[in-house]
Formats: sequence, structure tokens, C-alpha cells
Amino acid sequence: MANSTSVENRGRKTTVALKVLMAVTGLFIVLFLLFHAFGNFKMFLGAEEYNHYADWLKHGLLYPILPKLWALWIFRIVLLTCIFGHMYAAIKLWKRGNDARGHEKYKVNSGSKVGVKYSYTAATMRYGGIIIALFVVFHILQYTVLALQLGGPYEAHDPYSNMIYGFSLWWVWLIYFISLGSIALHVSHGVWSALATLGLNTRRREHAFKIVAGVVGLAVFLGFMIPPTAILFGFIGA
Repeated sequence: MANSTSVENRGRKTTVALKVLMAVTGLFIVLFLLFHAFGNFKMFLGAEEYNHYADWLKHGLLYPILPKLWALWIFRIVLLTCIFGHMYAAIKLWKRGNDARGHEKYKVNSGSKVGVKYSYTAATMRYGGIIIALFVVFHILQYTVLALQLGGPYEAHDPYSNMIYGFSLWWVWLIYFISLGSIALHVSHGVWSALATLGLNTRRREHAFKIVAGVVGLAVFLGFMIPPTAILFGFIGA
């Protein structure tokens, strides 16, 4: 009996640790997204300003405190670690949830609002996560390694023109619209969940933090979609 209780306690501690890992890594990723989205608004300042900003990110970040490119690669490694840590925690928690529910997950509970809400949230986070993963690969191939030359010849020294080329194509814009919609939903639920996990979301604060989470999700969506939309309709690069 004591051994069973000990195993159960260890399992709970591991679950809490996974939730904290997921919350911390998720919040770091959200901060990165907000910073990235804010930087993209430099597209409205013209090619020189945007290209200077992009060059600073690559070569000037924390220079001369660190040698050129060091800060960029350290940040990339930290970001990738957070992404894989977030995915690992999500998969482990999903598997534990399925194992814990066992046959209960097959029971019909169509009249329960809680069941419907859980199914919707679970589907949004699970399938949204898959869409996000595929989108990240697409985005890196297009704008980081420049393997997808969509809309014109891309040049490493001219990211402004690369953005113009890519988002002048309506179907590229549509891919980003759908993907960023999924990201916004994921972020909105994720921010609320992270606040709850870290003990910041009490019943008294629940409504306020839901609003905060929704605003953050909307900010990510609009922040990333406004510049591409302006390009598509000719307000940038015309």
C-alpha cells in the first residue's frame, strides 16, 4: 500500500513538473513571437530600415559583448530547446491523460458542456500543434534558409524584397492566415493555462487572465498578419 502511494506521489510530482516545463517554455515562445511580430512592422518604414533591422539581428545583437552571430545562435539554441521541451511535455501529458482516463474516454457525454469544452480544447491544441509544427518548417524553409523561392529570387542580404516576393502571392498569404489563426488559438489557451499552472490564475483572477490570454493571442495574429496583408494589397512595396 505504501509503495503504491509512493508511486502515485512521484507520478503527481512528475506531472506537475511537466506542466511547469510546458508553461515556462510556452511563455518564452510567446515572448519571442511578440518580439518577432513587432519587428516585422519595420516593413512599413521601408527597405533600408527593415534590412538594417534584419542585419542587426544577425550580426549586431549583443555585439561587441559577444562575437558576431554568437547571440543569434545562442538564442536559436535556447528557442529550439524550448520548442522541443514544450512538445515533449505536451506529448507526455497527453499520453498520461489518455492512460488515466482509460475506458472513460469512450463514454458518451454529449449532454455535458464540460465534455464538449474539453473535446474542443483538446482538438484545438492537438491538431493546432501539428499545423504549427508544419508551418514552422515551411516558414524556416522560406525565410531563413531561403530554400523556397516563392514569388521571386530571394537574396540573403535583402529580406525586405524577400517578404515582398512571398506575400505578393495570395496562396502564401492564405497559408500564413490559416497557420497564424491556429497559432493564435494555441497561444490564447496556452497563456491562460500557463498562468494557471504557475499559480497566477486564481478563481478571482480567472476572468481577467482569460481576457489577457485572448488579447495576447489576438496580438500575435494581427502582429504577424498586418504586414503581409499590407503587402498583398499593395500598401507596402508598391
